[in-house]
Amino acid sequence: MLTLILLLSFLLPTQLAFHFNNFQNSVYGFNIDYLIPTLYLTDIVAILIIALGVRKIKFSKSYMLYAISYMVFMLLNIYISDYFISSLYKWLKITEMILLGTIIFNTKKFNVFKHFVKPLSYSTVIVCVLGILQHINRGSIGGFFYALGERAYLYDYPNIAPYPYSTFSHPNSFAGFLLVFGIFLLQFKKKFNPKYFWSLLVLIVINLILTNSLNVYITIGILLMFKLRKNLAFSFLTFDFSERFITHRIELIKASLQIIKENFWLGVGLNNFIPNLVKVSNTYLNSWELQPVHNIFLLIFSETGIIGLYALCSMLYVGLMAYSLPLMAILITGLSDHYWITLQQNILLFVFTLVTTRKNQKNHI
Repeated sequence: MLTLILLLSFLLPTQLAFHFNNFQNSVYGFNIDYLIPTLYLTDIVAILIIALGVRKIKFSKSYMLYAISYMVFMLLNIYISDYFISSLYKWLKITEMILLGTIIFNTKKFNVFKHFVKPLSYSTVIVCVLGILQHINRGSIGGFFYALGERAYLYDYPNIAPYPYSTFSHPNSFAGFLLVFGIFLLQFKKKFNPKYFWSLLVLIVINLILTNSLNVYITIGILLMFKLRKNLAFSFLTFDFSERFITHRIELIKASLQIIKENFWLGVGLNNFIPNLVKVSNTYLNSWELQPVHNIFLLIFSETGIIGLYALCSMLYVGLMAYSLPLMAILITGLSDHYWITLQQNILLFVFTLVTTRKNQKNHI
């Protein structure tokens, strides 16, 4: 069990996967990645952990009541979905992550540093080196890195952000991962060899600069002010504040609010934001513009209604009361992007962050 958790931690930044392209996954004639059911290598490891660990969990009556309520809401949400398979897939993903987090939390010998932070640090070195190589090459490297899930691209490709993707789906997703793991790295600084620690920290900082992720830079500034309790000067690099960059996000927010207004209680179905996006707005003419709203709270509210939003806020509230900096980083970046609940690597890191936060709370009780 612990070996599998260690393996999952190491593989967390990878996105090697098999995509089931035969199901309904197009909007306006464009194939949408978010709608495609996908089986990742990390899913296989997670399922093995669940299969081995679920028998050891003692479910109380309150657990069973929550489970029944969850199942009823899930079935209702899937039933109202326009894209049934996409919604079912995402609910299976959430169920997988809930079971995974519960099992890791209840694994008594699970050590946050030994079984999570340390193995993840080794793969972080690899993805950071890849990010620098991509910057130098102005595109993907291929070869061994393809096996880790690197996507083939060049900076000159249309609709491609001209920054390192590493093994992630977008530079912002990569930057968000680096930020949260960087906080874990700093928290466990004394447990690492000093030379290794500083080398990895430098790699992380270099890649954070290269990804040019605005929401991560703002989050760093906010966290620094929170940590140091004083006003800090914070300078930014050159950002793309082109008109479409701004108006596109505003349009997504307006569309989400319209969807929420019309589907307040149950939402439109998990993983069904994009199919419903074109029902409330006709301004999306390019495939890259068909995206989830860049806010995890609006996205959950749109897809699962007030019930799903309440569940998300309750989960985050419990963790934030422990003043968890990694969880705060997820919350703040989640206000201006969606990758913490839409992309595999970030979802897994979110789960581990919640588990470690609850572990720390339990140890202090």
